[in-house]
Amino acid sequence: QPPPLIAGNWKMNGLAADLAEAEAVAAGLSGVTARVAICPSATLVARMAQALKGTSVAVGGQDCRAEASGAFTGDVSAGQLVDAGASLVILG
Repeated sequence: QPPPLIAGNWKMNGLAADLAEAEAVAAGLSGVTARVAICPSATLVARMAQALKGTSVAVGGQDCRAEASGAFTGDVSAGQLVDAGASLVILG
């Protein structure tokens, strides 16, 4: 059985200056056996993935459209999330 997942959904919060907070979370996980993820708004996914590269913290998207592309204003596809560095997504 995989370890529990603890995911922080940043919702519509956070700017580039707040990436240091995510880095602090990653630095403070010594001894934690749960999987940890942070799901920032779409504007921060790529920058957060870069900032957390090499840490145990996964980066996820907050939502995902089923279609791979198209005229869906404001939506994000799974391929776009993966391209930005996300490895999971919150759905529902």
